[in-house]
Amino acid sequence: MNTLYNGMTIDLDTPLIHQKQRTPDRSYHQVSLRRYLRTEHCLQPWQVQNNARYHPRNLSYHAPAAVRAIAHAVEQRGCIIAGFSALALYGLPYLVEGADTTLVTTSGHTSLGGPCRPTIRRSRTLLAIWTVTHRGVSLQAVTPLTAVIQALVQVKRGEHRWNTITVEGLAPEEIRGIQLVDCVRRFWDITPSSIAKAARHKIDAAWLHKVLLHSSALADSPKETEMRLLVAALADRHGCTVEEQVPLRVGGQLVTVFDLAIPELKIAVMYDGAHHSDYQQRNKDSSITLKMIAQGWTPARCSAATMFECLDLIEKLMREGRGAAQAEKVPNGF
Repeated sequence: MNTLYNGMTIDLDTPLIHQKQRTPDRSYHQVSLRRYLRTEHCLQPWQVQNNARYHPRNLSYHAPAAVRAIAHAVEQRGCIIAGFSALALYGLPYLVEGADTTLVTTSGHTSLGGPCRPTIRRSRTLLAIWTVTHRGVSLQAVTPLTAVIQALVQVKRGEHRWNTITVEGLAPEEIRGIQLVDCVRRFWDITPSSIAKAARHKIDAAWLHKVLLHSSALADSPKETEMRLLVAALADRHGCTVEEQVPLRVGGQLVTVFDLAIPELKIAVMYDGAHHSDYQQRNKDSSITLKMIAQGWTPARCSAATMFECLDLIEKLMREGRGAAQAEKVPNGF
């Protein structure tokens, strides 16, 4: 969990290059009016293309969001880093890439940004602001909680989008809002009550209430959020219960913690991120799976590529479990 505080230092491994510092033997992408980033420090081409695909204006951003925020804030003195740009600056590990760089000013004109220009918005209300330092330069950014509220507004308006799955009863903007709240709860320990209080009169209360109601502090990634929402929808349909972060102990020893579990059917759901492809991790996962089966649990384990195949299995097991339960209620001889 990141430790965030007013006066913190922002350290990035991607140094910005002033236009006068460029050398002919290097390849660069322009970030702002006067600053560039070496190509090897930029996002991968597939990431740029994927982000642009869901951008409302199909814009491509090669530099990471935090780097863009710093470059524009340095050149737009007096402006305040806001919204998703502030979330990126503070190190939120998900959902920030591809968003327009957003700065706030208390005076001057508003403007819509582009690949090398920030979006500048004028604020007529007093904002909670922190001062952070990057390479000896002081920058102003809205506080993490304020940034969360601003980002939720951006999500609801469709100003920043990313690919989402379809979940029964939830609109895409609601799913994105849930994913965002899950992230800040998990990584920054920001509570739903603090979000609700800070968002008063700033965002539609009914929309936010629904987002907060479906959120959790236990999802390690937006994909895990999607998995939870999808499994919960299946459970509602089939009359099952879903629990998060369920420990499995054998002989008093903790073996693993299931991401999700349907306890009455002993179905254990586990989402495997990229680190599960490591050889040692695969061996560990194999051992865990064997122990799960030995304890009577059915493992429903998946990656991003097999998530929907896993959901089909879970629904099949739910149907079978419900059918078996109904059969037990029928008296003998009928």
